[in-house]
Amino acid sequence: EVDVSMTADEVAFAILRRHYATMLAHEPGVRLGEDPEELHDMRVATRRLRAALKLYKEVLPKRAERYERDLRFFAGALGEVRDLDVHLERIAAEASRNGEVLEEVSAALVERQAGARRRMLEVLDSDRYERFLASFSGTLRRGRSPASAGPILEVAPDLVRRRYKKVRKDVEGLGGDSPPEDFHDLRKKGKRLRYALEPLRGIYGKPSEKMVELLKDVQDDLGDHQDLIVAAELMRELGVSGDMPPRVAFSLGAMAERYAREAAEIRAGFLGSELLKALEGGKPWKRLRKAMRKKAGG
Repeated sequence: EVDVSMTADEVAFAILRRHYATMLAHEPGVRLGEDPEELHDMRVATRRLRAALKLYKEVLPKRAERYERDLRFFAGALGEVRDLDVHLERIAAEASRNGEVLEEVSAALVERQAGARRRMLEVLDSDRYERFLASFSGTLRRGRSPASAGPILEVAPDLVRRRYKKVRKDVEGLGGDSPPEDFHDLRKKGKRLRYALEPLRGIYGKPSEKMVELLKDVQDDLGDHQDLIVAAELMRELGVSGDMPPRVAFSLGAMAERYAREAAEIRAGFLGSELLKALEGGKPWKRLRKAMRKKAGG
């Protein structure tokens, strides 16, 4: 657990241990492959580990940079399978529209998924993964920082502000002509800010909880948007691959256009939303900033 008495490096190691334990707890389920949520949870744990390694890199051993690179590689293998899980779920939900066409699409995705899962298991069985587990476990057990780190109450405000400035910059740059990639970038930066704040809720209380809630709502909206963008690209790719009968290719093109329209509607709605206004220096951020100043001064 994280509390006000801890130094920044103690907080960093506490966060890393928590998410590493989660990652290991879901690995057996990922290998078994019966529940997609096991894969989702393990992938999220690797993301949170990477975020913590980056956020607290100044108070962690130098080899933390290598761990972040390793985790990015492992997350890529997990992500390939997870993305196909999401696509298959969407196709299953679409079945009532055109079941015969979607059966062929689903079969093609299942074949891709089998290949992605094979590659993922090769990564989890690799020497690189075994070396990572041994080295990272040892680092977390020792829990030593290369230099003396300041109290978390002094260090955290600057870490959080740096993350928030990146979010604020992206928010201010959004407009009606912004491409989908800009909305996705905002979602990623918002997620990093949320990951930075969540372990600190025991320190900053309700203001941090409200900010986390706001970031979750933003992530949900923009997550739906990104899912539609990726799904539209996949439908186009399958439609022009030449592997599908003409009638299926035509249906895939129509699905891609529909997904693109729905994504555009989400973008338009988000630009005028209270969520965006709140994220751009609204009350949640002002109250959190005040709480951080009060704790640092107290």
